[in-house]
Amino acid sequence: MPSVVSSQHSRQDNQDSDNSNTETPDTPSAPRVSLGRNSKLTIASKRPLAGEEQNGTIKEHTATTSRSKRRKLTPDSDTNDSPGDNNDEGSNPATPGEDGSARNEGGEEDDDDGDEYASRNKEVIIPVAEDYDSDDSEIGMADSLDKMRKNFEEIPHARGAIVRVYMENFVTYNKVTFEPGPSLNMVIGPNGTGKSTLVCAICLGLGFGPEHLGRAKDIAEFVKNGNDKAIIEIELKGSPTDEVNPTVRRMITRDGSTRYWIDGKEQPHRAVKQLMKLLNIQIDNLCQFLPQDRVVEFAALGPVPLLRATQRAAAPPEVLEDHDELKRLRASEVGLEIGLDHDRQSINTMEARQRNLERDVARLRERQTLQEHIKLLEKSIPFVEFQDIKKHRADVKQQYNACLAQLEGIRKEQEPQTKQIEQVENQLKGIKAWLEDEKRDLTSLENELRHDRERVSGLKEEEAKAEFDLDILINSEKERKAKIEKSKEQIARHERALADDPGKLDVSELNGKINEINGELRASRSELSAGRNSLEPLQTRREERRSEIGQIDQWILRMNNIAEQRMEALRKVSPESFTVFTWLQGNKNKFKGPVYGPPVVECTVKDPRYQAEIESLFSPGDKFAFTCTSRADFDVLIEAVYGDNRNNKGLGLSEVTIKYIEKGLEEFPRIASKDELSTWGFDGLALDFISGPSEVLSMLCNSIGLHRVGISKSKLSPSQQQSVKTGEKMMKWIAGGVSTSIRRRPDYPAAETEINSHIGQPKFFKTVEVERHLIEEKRQRQNQLEVEIEEIGREIDLRKASFQKLEERESSLHAEKNALNQQKDNMQKSVLKYQKIKTVLSNELQTLESLEKSGKGFKSKVARQETLALQINMDRVIAAAKFSERVREYVAQYRAVASAELHAIELSSNLQHYNSWNQSFKNRLESKKEECEELRKLDQEISSKSAELRAQCRTLIANFSAKEKEEISENHSRKTVDELKAEIQQEEVRLEGIHEGNPHAIRQYEAREKEINELRSLMDAKKANLDKHQLKIKRVRNRWEPRIDQLVENISEAFSRSFEFIGCAGSVRIRKEGKDGCDFENWAIEILVKFRESETMQVLTAQRQSGGERAVSTVFYLMALQSLARAPFRVVDEINQGMDPRNERLIHKRMVKIACKKHTSQYFLITPKLLVDLDYHERMKVHCINSGDWVADNHVQDFKKYIEAARQQAAGA
Repeated sequence: MPSVVSSQHSRQDNQDSDNSNTETPDTPSAPRVSLGRNSKLTIASKRPLAGEEQNGTIKEHTATTSRSKRRKLTPDSDTNDSPGDNNDEGSNPATPGEDGSARNEGGEEDDDDGDEYASRNKEVIIPVAEDYDSDDSEIGMADSLDKMRKNFEEIPHARGAIVRVYMENFVTYNKVTFEPGPSLNMVIGPNGTGKSTLVCAICLGLGFGPEHLGRAKDIAEFVKNGNDKAIIEIELKGSPTDEVNPTVRRMITRDGSTRYWIDGKEQPHRAVKQLMKLLNIQIDNLCQFLPQDRVVEFAALGPVPLLRATQRAAAPPEVLEDHDELKRLRASEVGLEIGLDHDRQSINTMEARQRNLERDVARLRERQTLQEHIKLLEKSIPFVEFQDIKKHRADVKQQYNACLAQLEGIRKEQEPQTKQIEQVENQLKGIKAWLEDEKRDLTSLENELRHDRERVSGLKEEEAKAEFDLDILINSEKERKAKIEKSKEQIARHERALADDPGKLDVSELNGKINEINGELRASRSELSAGRNSLEPLQTRREERRSEIGQIDQWILRMNNIAEQRMEALRKVSPESFTVFTWLQGNKNKFKGPVYGPPVVECTVKDPRYQAEIESLFSPGDKFAFTCTSRADFDVLIEAVYGDNRNNKGLGLSEVTIKYIEKGLEEFPRIASKDELSTWGFDGLALDFISGPSEVLSMLCNSIGLHRVGISKSKLSPSQQQSVKTGEKMMKWIAGGVSTSIRRRPDYPAAETEINSHIGQPKFFKTVEVERHLIEEKRQRQNQLEVEIEEIGREIDLRKASFQKLEERESSLHAEKNALNQQKDNMQKSVLKYQKIKTVLSNELQTLESLEKSGKGFKSKVARQETLALQINMDRVIAAAKFSERVREYVAQYRAVASAELHAIELSSNLQHYNSWNQSFKNRLESKKEECEELRKLDQEISSKSAELRAQCRTLIANFSAKEKEEISENHSRKTVDELKAEIQQEEVRLEGIHEGNPHAIRQYEAREKEINELRSLMDAKKANLDKHQLKIKRVRNRWEPRIDQLVENISEAFSRSFEFIGCAGSVRIRKEGKDGCDFENWAIEILVKFRESETMQVLTAQRQSGGERAVSTVFYLMALQSLARAPFRVVDEINQGMDPRNERLIHKRMVKIACKKHTSQYFLITPKLLVDLDYHERMKVHCINSGDWVADNHVQDFKKYIEAARQQAAGA
């Protein structure tokens, strides 16, 4: 049967001249089309055909050629083939490959990046209908298309299949409509034409998110550029009883918002999701919907999620529900098993403690055995030491002999180097002797140079000093004249100030007035002091009452504090627990981890309404139990509370409960979700209403099962109670103030006992209130004290008013006294200021006289200093000339000495190198000598120690019994001294651990025996519950496992047949994890493939196989699901990427065969490339998407005419 292809659009042949050169020379001027009988053809273009509207459309066109004639067109035929076609007779027709490239049977594949068909050496086949009239081409072709459409429409779409897809302003399309067929739909066209856009539209249009596409995450990116919104409308096949097919419409705006319509009526997103669930459309399942960007993700899909995806895609819903039920039951079973294991461990621990109390006699025997064993181990030590020292001496002897040999080798190696050193030393000695004589002469010359240099330097300093002294002399004269002028100004100013004479100071009158005022003040102070002293008792009484009010406030505040109330309640109800809790606060450093106090102190109820329900769950032991987080801390606290058996009584308490928990809170899973609890009528589990440290909550879950008790403020309805009992998850609950417990006998599981009891009022978890009459008494006392404080205040105010006039008179006297003192101070300051100015004026006159005398003889001093500076300059010039001459002489002699020194340095360097080398030999020699001597001494010491040990062993062995000899022989042959000493230490520790019995042993034994019996009863109930879970698992597994095995077997059979079709091998198997396959959470599907004869079957992974092999495996797995599919359609986008032509052809053939069978689901295959002469089936439908701006005018078949004719035909009907 001929293949079905469509053409790409050729470019518009009337393009502007500046663009005409861009067309590839091999581009055909007419499309080649080959149609078979009952072929279906869809043409899609992103740009309009010539003469059509701007908005591109996609329509379905079919042609039927019941008795068609096919005519080969060759270059000799009088057809309208474009110039440049040169098809050789007998060649196969060309079909476009990926991106428009052509593949020729048996030929090379053109470049994938080309965008035109190869047009040379090809033949074109077109159908010719018997009654086809070229003059009525449009009508004839429309009739053929109409007949083909009617024939095609006889095949019905399955429920949920896609009937129509409409897009507007979506990605690259303006407007487009797809009408897919009910079976295989092949969407072809070059890259970038919009094939994957159809996949995106199906995903988004059915209400799913862009995350399932593996592309853009922002929904707004799917709106075509330049537009504000995009519209997708998808018509799905409804049920046979539906009058119309359901249509889903989605509008996406540029700002990312979305609106939905179902059958023209706007609906929320959840309505669309419900419709998809009803039609079993699973876009989120890679087995149903595999877009291009998630093909690799499918190959990398883990075996566990692959099993779930396969069940969703190919099994009835109850299969997946059974699997989820098995996983849930298994989790509950594991929880019950862990609880039983914990209970068994607890019983074993308590039984071990019981046995410890029954073995006092055994302890004494064990003590005697330990003592004898320790003695025997101690006797074994000399024998082991003797064996060790013998081995050590042999090693030392061997090391000593090796050391002597190495010493002799070093000596021989050193001899040549010693001779070389002596030769260099003789040369260096002669040069050094000559240098000593020359250096003595050079030193003498250096001393003379130093003397001359010092002479020149000294004269230069004297010259500078003379000039400096001259400058000082001149500057000092200038300063003297300036000081004289300034002194004269000061004298004139002081003389003006002395013109105002204050006269003689007389303050006797002022002193008299001040004394009178002081007398009045003393009398006033005495009277005021007496009055203030009378206020002190009143103020003291007032402060005492204020302090008492504060104490009452603090007392009321403490009584209103919940924590302190609880501590107070704990002290009253359980004094011993209060004592231990107080002791813990001061001894936290004795514990490695946290140790928590009783739950009544550490925990709080989140909602006060549930305080009574929570507290009713606690037994007395649980309320006051202390929680340790490690076994070591548990032992420390036990010893601190109860004491030990070594005269340590500890706190001497006996009514304290101590527990330790190693499990985390996460190991106590919830027995039901919040939704289930709400269905049963519960507000939540007990664990939801209590807060506190996680370790304390873990202890309470372990002891009283907080995570298994339901709580409700309202009563449960009869149906709700029946649901709880039937579920068998919850054995205790509290509802409407009534506690209900269900007990079942292990031997009669069907028989159950229901125990109901009313809960009481909370005592600890409520806000404890002090008796109101006590608080009221305290408040009355406060009121009384406040009244007394007001009365005392009034009395104080009355007394203060009585001496207010005295205070005012005292203030007036103070003001008058201060004014007189100020007047007296002013008079004294004026006299003192006058006397000070007189003294300053006298000193200033003396200074002026001294300055005027010091200026005499200035000019003669300057002349003498200038003469001295000139003489020093002449002496310096003469000394500098003499110094230069001596420098020249010194340089010549220094150069000769330097040359000789360089030679000496070279010889010294060589000698140092030789000596360093020689010294290393000496060091090695000395080191080796010391090493040999140490080994010799060590050998002597070891020999002496060996003799001592030999004698000691002989003495000991003479007194040994045969059994002792045998055990000691075994010890010194198998153990080291350190191991013997460690064993002795361990045995001594064990020996110390054996002590007298516990004084509280009897009471502890009886209480523990009771606890063991209670725990055994609880274990029996748990075991019965576990048996029920296991029975449920068995029942559900027996129903589920055969169905999943059969499903995988069917998939594997179809998968294997597909691989056999291409000459390879493949299979699918179920992997059952856990013991007896009970780990249902990790059951998985494994795909095994083999692509070469030399290989073995290997599990398909994202790393082991190549991209093409993974693609083949993926498509065959999806094809295996096709016949089992419950999904109404499948989408696979570019799955053939990376395949070789042979596999691609075989896989296509296999896909057509499977996808086009009757009663299979709709299938979408998107691909950019096709090989020539591929298999075709009449039930498949081909959708060709053409790229390019315009459709060429010169072509064999004008698709525009076909489309227009089809429209007219439809309009006429």
